[in-house]
Amino acid sequence: MSASALRELLLDGLVRVLRAYSPTFEEGEAVAALKDFTEDMLGFDEVRVDRVGNLVASYGDGGRVIAFVGHIDTVPGRIPVEVVGDRVRGRGAVDAKGPLISAFVGASMAKELAGNVKVKAVALVGEEGPSHGAWELVRSGERFDHMIILEPTGGRDVVIEYRGSASVVVRCVASGGHTSSPELGDSACDKLMRAWGSLRHELMSMDYVVALTKLCCGEGGGVLPRRGELVANLRIPYGKDEGDLHSALAAIEWPPNCSYSVMGYVPPVRSGVNTAVVRALFRALIREGVRPSLARKRGTSDMNILHGRVAAESAAYGPGDPALAHTDAEEISVDELVLGARVYARTVHELSRLGGVK
Repeated sequence: MSASALRELLLDGLVRVLRAYSPTFEEGEAVAALKDFTEDMLGFDEVRVDRVGNLVASYGDGGRVIAFVGHIDTVPGRIPVEVVGDRVRGRGAVDAKGPLISAFVGASMAKELAGNVKVKAVALVGEEGPSHGAWELVRSGERFDHMIILEPTGGRDVVIEYRGSASVVVRCVASGGHTSSPELGDSACDKLMRAWGSLRHELMSMDYVVALTKLCCGEGGGVLPRRGELVANLRIPYGKDEGDLHSALAAIEWPPNCSYSVMGYVPPVRSGVNTAVVRALFRALIREGVRPSLARKRGTSDMNILHGRVAAESAAYGPGDPALAHTDAEEISVDELVLGARVYARTVHELSRLGGVK
């Protein structure tokens, strides 16, 4: 494929899926757009949509399975789709429709070089929510020997670790009082602020990343708030488990009549450094003139769920600036997409040569 044809193909595919707005639980139109693009333009042997809406394209019949796994849902918030010069703008351009299109195209480019392996390109639903797409792969018994998670890593980083995640909900109850004499009353807002300070101080001292995502109390007027709630999102360092988190929370001195609960716990994950998939990505990047580096991320991805359950080994790689993810400035260049596609294609070739899992 010529360089200009590759650029046009990537641009066509990305614009198609960007125009289909797809926040979590509303991915149907985008999945249909990707399915049409894959069937019309790429050379996979089979393209199907599973029962929860994941798109799975595959070719080959070898004994080992190489899987490129990304997500097609986005965070909420529309961004007008624009192509200005070399740059493509739109919700999901970086996280993660850009990496997804690069991988589908790159995997198709490698079909004649794949050797005795089976190659799958998977677009999951729900990654920005409950990850029901990833859990469907677990439930259905999918098994991959080598998995590349399609997340933006700046086009050069190979990610082997993601932090875990959980939300802590704190609810406080107070007796209230008159705002003219707050020192005589009891305010749920005051309790929540003290609770937030204690929570943040305790967990940050243990290397958790703590972010306040909701704070709600009171209705205005002349009455001190009687009820309130806050929600904090936690990013959990590798080496700490759910028991460690509960122990840390139990050690906090909470204000009177405040309670907490933990929701949506996802454990941290770390892949091996000297695995075939990491070596293949490094070799592919070097062959493309890029100096690769290992990276560890403070966020989460579907690798947290799939590594060890579905995939024997895994790493994350993708084009796009991760600092633009979840922002209103999401954009990616066609040059980045081209690099990603070429790296993915070379990775298939390298893995077909490297042999089994190490």
